[in-house]
Amino acid sequence: MSTIEVGTRLPPLEQAANLTTSVMYAGASGDMNPLHYDPGFAAQVSPTGGTIVHGMYSMGLASRLVTSFAGGPERVLEVAVRFTKPWPLGTSATFGGEVTAIEDGVATLTLWGEHEAGERILQGSARIAV
Repeated sequence: MSTIEVGTRLPPLEQAANLTTSVMYAGASGDMNPLHYDPGFAAQVSPTGGTIVHGMYSMGLASRLVTSFAGGPERVLEVAVRFTKPWPLGTSATFGGEVTAIEDGVATLTLWGEHEAGERILQGSARIAV
């Protein structure tokens, strides 16, 4: 990690989510909710009318962004997110953040994620050792 200051933006992370990533995440996490892979089921219950990405998958991507920026998992002190909109399966999302404070060797970051239509799918914060 290079020297950071308030206002430093994290390099964005872009990720596509498709049926393969959804099924792989479902298998790894044990969350086999058909909302994430069955279009017929999702059409009946989804707020988007279609399949959506696992929320925790998007949190994992935000955490990956923070870990990369921090220089390793040992420097990540905290990551917290709130899911704001569903991420439609079959689209891409971009995750980013910005340093908002640095105090006593700890940087505070704001985090966000939005899918390709421009809707925010998550927002949050993180703290890293600097």
